Amino acid sequence: MTEFLTFQGVSKSFPGVRALDGVGFAVPRGSVHGLLGENGAGKSTLIKILAGVVAPDTATIAIDDEPVTIDSPAAAHRLGLRFIHQELYVVPALSVAENIVIAQRYPTRAGILVDWPRVNTMARDALARLGITHIDPRVKMAQLTVGDRMLVKIAD
Repeated sequence: MTEFLTFQGVSKSFPGVRALDGVGFAVPRGSVHGLLGENGAGKSTLIKILAGVVAPDTATIAIDDEPVTIDSPAAAHRLGLRFIHQELYVVPALSVAENIVIAQRYPTRAGILVDWPRVNTMARDALARLGITHIDPRVKMAQLTVGDRMLVKIAD
């Protein structure tokens, strides 16, 4: 497998606390990883840096061997980075499709009306890329099992 994501020298300090000190890691293309460790080990800080939520003090980050700057969650998303946090942040009253597309700009017709068939197609395509065919994009998230909710979060 080729390396999709590499990061080296990732450091971050908060007042009175050194959360990360020169962390490095490589993630092969097509792989899924879990980040485990004790409380206070810096897991959340590292993920927040890679997700564009927190700026590192120092870091060299590359995708496909090309240096990148991740300065916002939108930038992380554009680069193909997805993170599933312990707490599933979903909107139970919205459909699977709405939860998948919520972080993007909703497609419209005539510039003002949400193109719901397109939203459902986008969600169906996102699920299909992961081989998920048993989840209907029109179903409300509240109707899904926790496992299926997690699959939806991975797809978004």
